[in-house]
Amino acid sequence: MADFVSKLPEIAWEKYKKYVSENPETISQIEATSRVVSYVIAGRFKESQVLSELVYLGSNLLVLLNDTILRQASNLVPKIKQNLSEERLKKLLTVLEYAEVFIEMAADKSFGDTGRWIFIVVIQITKSALRLLLLWKHNGGIKTSPPITPLDRDSVTTKPYKTSTAKEMKDFEEHLDGGSGSDSLTFTLKRSGRVIRRLSAAPPTSFRTWKLPKDSDTEEENEKKKNKNYPPTALSPQRVWAETVYITKPLIHLLSMYTFGTDSWKPWVLSSGLDICSLHMFGDTGDLNATEKYELKRRRFMLLFYILRSPFYDRHAKTKILMTLRILADNVPIIGIFLRPLIAYLPAWQKVYFYLWST
Repeated sequence: MADFVSKLPEIAWEKYKKYVSENPETISQIEATSRVVSYVIAGRFKESQVLSELVYLGSNLLVLLNDTILRQASNLVPKIKQNLSEERLKKLLTVLEYAEVFIEMAADKSFGDTGRWIFIVVIQITKSALRLLLLWKHNGGIKTSPPITPLDRDSVTTKPYKTSTAKEMKDFEEHLDGGSGSDSLTFTLKRSGRVIRRLSAAPPTSFRTWKLPKDSDTEEENEKKKNKNYPPTALSPQRVWAETVYITKPLIHLLSMYTFGTDSWKPWVLSSGLDICSLHMFGDTGDLNATEKYELKRRRFMLLFYILRSPFYDRHAKTKILMTLRILADNVPIIGIFLRPLIAYLPAWQKVYFYLWST
C-alpha cells in the first residue's frame, strides 16, 4: 500500500501526459477558457486585478507544461540539441517573464510602492543576467520574448484531418490503385517533360484542383515546421553588441529613472534611443531565420508603445487617446462593448511597470 501511494504521483503524471498527447485540441480549449476567465475577472471586485493576473499566469504555465509534453510526444526537437543548462535557463526566463506582472502587483499590495520597485529591479537584473548568459556563454543569438514561444499545435496534432471532407480526400488518395506514391498518381510526357495526373488519380469533382497530388505535407507546412526548429543564427560581433544593448536597456532605464526621477523625459529619451540604436545595429536581416525576423519586427512594433509610456502619455497622448476611444465607443455599434472596459482599465494598466516597460 505504501509503495502504491508513493508511486501515485508518477502514475497520475504519466496518465496526464498520455491524455495531453492524445487530446491536444481539448487541452487547447481548456487553456483558452482559463485565459478568458482571467479577462472576465479583471475589474469585477476588490483585488480582482491581482487574481486576474494569477489566473493568467496559471494559464501561461499550463500552456508551457503542455507544450513541453507535446514536443516530447512528437519528437519535435531543435536541429542542434541544446545542453541541459541552456534549456533550464530558457525555461526559468520564460516563467519569470510570465510571472513578472503578477509579482509586481502582489508586491505592491503586500509591501507598498518601495517593495514593488525592489522586486522590479531584482526581476530586471535577473532577466538581463539570464539573457546575457544565453547570448555570450551559449551563443543563443536573438531570443524571443519569452524565449520559449507557444507551440503551433496544428503542426503536432495527432488528428491532422479535422473535417470529414479532408478525411474523405485523404482516404481517396490512400486507396488509389497502384499505391499512394506520387509516381503512381502522375506520369511525365516524353517530349515536353510535363507532369500530368493519371485519370485513375482524379479525385471527386468537389475536390478537384489544378495542383498535382503530394505524398505528405505541403511545402508551406514543411517550411513552417522547419522555421520553428531552426537553430539560432550565428551573430557577428556588431549584432552581439546590438542584442547586448537591447538586453541591458531595462537596467539603464531603471538607473536613469532613479537618477533623474520618474517624471523626467531623460529616461524615456534614453530608452527609446537605445531601442532604435539596437535595431539599427542589426542591419540587413535577410540572413536571419523566420523566428528571428519576427522577433525584430515585434521590437519595431513595440516602439509604438512609447506613445503609451510616461511622460509622453501623461503630457501629450492621454487626452487624445481617451477622447478617440470614447467617440468610437459611443458612435460605433458593438465596438463599445470592447472599448469601454479598455477605457476603464487603461489608468490601472498605466501604473504597472511591467505592462509597458517589460521589454
